[in-house]
Amino acid sequence: MQVGILRGMELTRELEKAEPSGALLDLLAGLDLDALSADERVTVTILARKIKAFADYVELTVLRSVEDTAELAMAITEPEQTVARRKELTEDLRTLPRLMDQLRQGRLDLRRLEAVRDRVRNLPSVALITEVEDTLVEAAPGLTHSQLGRRTTALVAQADPTGYEQRHQKAKAERRVEIRPLPDGMAQLTAVLPAVEARMVHDLLCADAKDLPTDERTTDQKRADAFLDRFLGQAKERDVRVHVTISMETLMGLTEDPALLEGYGPISADTARELAMDGIWRAILLDEHDHADTIGKHTYRPGQRLKELVGVRAGNICSAPGCTRPIQEGDHVTPWPKGHTTLPNLKGLCTRHHHLKHDTHKATVDNDGTLHWTTPLNRSYTTTPHKY
Repeated sequence: MQVGILRGMELTRELEKAEPSGALLDLLAGLDLDALSADERVTVTILARKIKAFADYVELTVLRSVEDTAELAMAITEPEQTVARRKELTEDLRTLPRLMDQLRQGRLDLRRLEAVRDRVRNLPSVALITEVEDTLVEAAPGLTHSQLGRRTTALVAQADPTGYEQRHQKAKAERRVEIRPLPDGMAQLTAVLPAVEARMVHDLLCADAKDLPTDERTTDQKRADAFLDRFLGQAKERDVRVHVTISMETLMGLTEDPALLEGYGPISADTARELAMDGIWRAILLDEHDHADTIGKHTYRPGQRLKELVGVRAGNICSAPGCTRPIQEGDHVTPWPKGHTTLPNLKGLCTRHHHLKHDTHKATVDNDGTLHWTTPLNRSYTTTPHKY
């Protein structure tokens, strides 16, 4: 969109497609922010984030040529170590020129760009980084920070499986527990653990919290109390399973493609094969789009198998746009009996989005499982089944 056109335009959704510019900033500066409608607030937020992304691009590009970091640190009232680390970031981003350009265009924010940089920075060659960027460049603007991080992790593991496993073992050696004082007589206890064990601990606490009596406590409070009960030896014994999806080729050692740990994302092939040695296996057949299509029979009744397949097809993540919560409830997109109990019409949602879908949001589904959401402001968003 041309800058000249922006000058004569009112605040409309069409502006959300515009690249950052002085005219766009002038437009926002002249608005009465308290008088905006609900839909205009969404538009203004999008435009403000575009301008912020462009400002980050300018700062990083300029910082790349700064030699005296002490001078700059004094000018912007930041520790010199912070400025130096920021300068290191600019060097890493040289290897991601197209994603960097999306930052300039306001299509990608710095936080998501850093998520990619943190995962590709240890790849052994620029060629491999470019290979990952090739796959991400179209999808990145439409992914959340968490989704982009998971997608990049999987691509890095595919591009350099041996190095990925080596980095995992190095990171595993740095596992630790830390405590940080907080105000008001509280403290934060943090454990850095391998993903599989961390997932097991979390699921164990969730199961413990679910068994606690109904009272005024929130779920977070119950999990915290369950943690203390279990750590202090007051919790009951419980079996916990983690769900890992691995290709047959990787299971047989023919490839080193990463596996998918439910609720976390990609894990190394070696870790997945180690888990599979003592695990219960279930066959999953994929369609031509690499979406889960059929799940093998085991000991569950058909209704349970279909419910499990619904979760697998979504990567066990809520099917609402941008949501990264685990599936908590099942839903017929087209309500039963008009909508049938079939794989495309069944979706797994978190409790929050399940309520929204029935109260204020609308959803329709295509035969291939693509889900179309419409918000109260008549904005449309699309989600697709997880691609394995």
